[in-house]
Amino acid sequence: MSEEAIIRKLLADGDGNGEDRRFIQIFGLINSMPTTSDKQSIAKKILRLLDQIELSVEKQLIQKHVIDTETKKYQELFVDIDEHIENATQKMETVKKSLEEAKLVRKNRQEYDALAKMIEEHPSRADSMKKLAKLQQELDEHHEKQRSLEQKLSERRKNMYALAVMLHSLDDNLDDEIINGEERSARASSREPSK
Repeated sequence: MSEEAIIRKLLADGDGNGEDRRFIQIFGLINSMPTTSDKQSIAKKILRLLDQIELSVEKQLIQKHVIDTETKKYQELFVDIDEHIENATQKMETVKKSLEEAKLVRKNRQEYDALAKMIEEHPSRADSMKKLAKLQQELDEHHEKQRSLEQKLSERRKNMYALAVMLHSLDDNLDDEIINGEERSARASSREPSK
């Protein structure tokens, strides 16, 4: 058989249950009825072939019904799967956004922790201002002490200078008195008669 004849036979035969062959047999039997004497057996054969065709048609209808039912189920399943895929895609998008937000929160938290560590290493502004005020007060006290000490030192220098001037004057006076005393003694000894 050629390929074209096989395709024609399959197209005419439907799903391949042999209905076309049975119809051909029925037509052959009907055509041979007027020439055959045993019409009863031919009628039985024709009825049997018609029953087979009817059974085959019922079978095909049941198969069609089952196929339609299965097709409907698969279409509903396809719609459900499509909805599940859509829901899963939306959930994935939501989870992606949540993940991005979580990454951002984590990054911000790490930056915050780093800043908090840096802040802990350095005193607060209020503490720094208190320390600065305390240091300024100590510095002012030291300046005041220094001024006081410089004033005392200046007074002592003046006193020492005055003392040095007085000592020098006293020394000069003593020297003058010694010289004057020696001169008086020498004069007095020169005035005394010699014995």
